[in-house]
Amino acid sequence: MESIQSRLKQIFYLDLRMLACLRVGLGAITLWDLVSRADSFRAHYGLEGILPPGQATLYADFNALIPLHLWFTSDFEQACLFVVHGLTAMALILGIKTRWATIISWVFINSLHIRNPMVLYGADRELAALFFWAMFLPLGARWSLDMTQRLEWQGKVRIEGWLCTGFILQVALIYFTSAWSKSGESWSDGTAVWLALNIDTYTSDFGRILLSSPALLSALTYTTLTAEWIAPLLLLAGPCVPLRQLGCWILISLQLGLLIFMDLGLFPLVSIIALIAITPTRKAPLNDESRDHIPPNLLMLQFAAAFFVSLMLIWQIMLIPNAFSSNSVLAKMPEPLQWLLKTTRLAQSWSMFSPDPPDSDGWFILEYQGGPKNNAVDLLKPTKPLSWEKPSSQKDMLDSDRWKEWFNKTHSRGLSWKQTMRYFQEHYATSSPADITETRTHLLLWFIEESALSPERAPKRHLLTRHSQAPSGSDR
Repeated sequence: MESIQSRLKQIFYLDLRMLACLRVGLGAITLWDLVSRADSFRAHYGLEGILPPGQATLYADFNALIPLHLWFTSDFEQACLFVVHGLTAMALILGIKTRWATIISWVFINSLHIRNPMVLYGADRELAALFFWAMFLPLGARWSLDMTQRLEWQGKVRIEGWLCTGFILQVALIYFTSAWSKSGESWSDGTAVWLALNIDTYTSDFGRILLSSPALLSALTYTTLTAEWIAPLLLLAGPCVPLRQLGCWILISLQLGLLIFMDLGLFPLVSIIALIAITPTRKAPLNDESRDHIPPNLLMLQFAAAFFVSLMLIWQIMLIPNAFSSNSVLAKMPEPLQWLLKTTRLAQSWSMFSPDPPDSDGWFILEYQGGPKNNAVDLLKPTKPLSWEKPSSQKDMLDSDRWKEWFNKTHSRGLSWKQTMRYFQEHYATSSPADITETRTHLLLWFIEESALSPERAPKRHLLTRHSQAPSGSDR
């Protein structure tokens, strides 16, 4: 048993300096995220926004331990929560009371996410997962103002055992399960990356350049799939430092490619920060105290980490025979265990462009009819003339990644557009009162669909919903 335990310690370890990089990275990403969300604060988190607090939990597949953003719902209270969340992120960057700053950040990030689950995407789920496992780690052991942790870990090079096992396995499972779920035909015939780059809302200007090189895109398809299968296994090659470094570099290169050629928001940056944290930079000597010694006050954390690691592995194993359907797995579990998995957000299934990237995409137009000159206006771009032509870039389709997620999810799930249309109409009335008349007005939401497999066909218009308002204010 001692031999097995010693072997596991050689596999699951983290460099204390890399944990300092993780701490700064998580804090900086949190601040960046809060600033970007503040740009649509009233729409996404205000009482008069597109999702009232009472309806938010209807769209969430997770729980928040302390849902502050559902308890304090006024715009002022929401703004105060944003400020406190930002101050906690600053404390994390500086390394002030690091463990408490990490715990509070985890509570806040889950509370913020449950306030509007419809604007979340992969980066949010990964960030929440990283914060969960970071609560077990001594992020303030290096380069921080946290004197307690610095003294606790003075003279030590790295941390080993259960405290870092969960973090390493979490990073590895993101790629491994993503590769496993890529079972579609496009990944076997080499067209998956080409299809992915044809999704204009997620493709950068650099990505469009690659569309003219089908042979290169085919090679990138097989390279991506191979990297997601092999590199996670290399992350577990702890005793062989060069192999683990190679696995980290392969996956960092993959994320850099996504960062350059696609527009996936914060996802590549969050992933790179996690990979940097598990990259070994040196091999601890055999007599290094950090190989055998953990500060005594962290003993309970070791037991807690071991429990959650076991829970995460059981969940991931159960996903495979259930086709990675989280709902199917949760339905087989008792309610207390469901609550625990949802609250810790270990009930996770990772997939990107799985089993295949979609072969069609499109853009939205919110047409407003009834101005003083009876001209039509696109309320999504009210400062520009209404155009049915395809936007020149994804940045011209919707204002932000959050709006992109809201429109795509509402459309794909067949949800009501009523609150969305009301918000944009009221916002337009406030910003352009001269264009509002007492005549009957019409609001039409269109989805313009185009097919990647049939580029010669003209884009097809789909009328998603229509709203008319009489001069008296009565709706139809």
